[in-house]
Amino acid sequence: MNPVIPAPVPVPLPAPVGLLHFFLVFTFILHLLAMNFLVGGGTVVTISSFLGRRDRKHGEFTRRVSRVLPPVVAFTITLGVAPLLFLQLVYGQLFYTSSILMAWFWLGVVFLVLLGYYGVYWFNMQHEELGQRAPWVLLATVALFFFVAFTFTQNMTAMLRPQDFYSRYLANEVGATLGPVTGASLSRFMHFLVASVAVGGLAVALLSRAWRQEAPELAEWARSYGVKWFMVGTGLQFFIGFWFLLSLPQEVRGLFLGGDLVATTILGAAIALAVLAVASAPKSLLLSSIALVGTISLMAVVRHLVRIASLRPYLPYFDVHALQVQGQWPVFVLFVVLLLAGLATVGWMLYVFFRPTVRAAS
Repeated sequence: MNPVIPAPVPVPLPAPVGLLHFFLVFTFILHLLAMNFLVGGGTVVTISSFLGRRDRKHGEFTRRVSRVLPPVVAFTITLGVAPLLFLQLVYGQLFYTSSILMAWFWLGVVFLVLLGYYGVYWFNMQHEELGQRAPWVLLATVALFFFVAFTFTQNMTAMLRPQDFYSRYLANEVGATLGPVTGASLSRFMHFLVASVAVGGLAVALLSRAWRQEAPELAEWARSYGVKWFMVGTGLQFFIGFWFLLSLPQEVRGLFLGGDLVATTILGAAIALAVLAVASAPKSLLLSSIALVGTISLMAVVRHLVRIASLRPYLPYFDVHALQVQGQWPVFVLFVVLLLAGLATVGWMLYVFFRPTVRAAS
């Protein structure tokens, strides 16, 4: 096999590959938490917005949760910059090629995200004026985010198959196709989608805690409502995850089924934490949330291990460890400091955002 892979960019890496991999996974976990809340929470609120036309609880629930969506969009976009940069830095030969092969769709992501950002503000700020049209505005907005997620999924899947680059280019030279929808890409997308619904359900259950004194009946109902979404989504995820596992190439799948002790242990621990999150959700949102964050973190590691294993057959045509390294440690330390400062700022913004609600409740 001699896949057509462009030569690496003749610029040395600013840090060892292992360190770059760590920050790629770490920053992706942060992005994943916000992204799951956006897509999953948006799905829950969209359904409630339709139900809210006849049910006052759903209507009030929609009004309250929709106020959180605009900043969640901002967090999702901001936290998505770093992992995308690390991905381009280490896997640029593959990522840039797969992006060019779907160029128009990839460029369209920027405009779709902007439209989605506008949509959540439109729904939130003019909900009453929109009237019966409001749920449709939110549905269209969430559909935009779905398509963005699908585009990313197609790109991340395509970059793992460099043997298809040249044939795809010959089939469409202008970058106007998202490529074939394979079982691997579809199961990967569904894996994300169902997980986001589960995370969104638990997120709105946590959010309802801020309403306990102001609207205790609504808060109790919203907590139960969110937990139901979380448990159903997580239950479905076990089946979708198994489908995704079966869709992987045999040599990759085997690593997580006893072929590699570390990979098998990480996947097993992620599944165990998911079971713990479901079991504890009805009684302890805190324990369930901790277990869920652990599950998401470990699954992000599993995702990275799948990427490494999927690209192993293309050695020596593509080898990240063969890339030249020239440490730029002052710049890298500055990045770490700014990353920590940024996370602290986000934490402070969340505190300020929720503080008025808490004070009103007291």
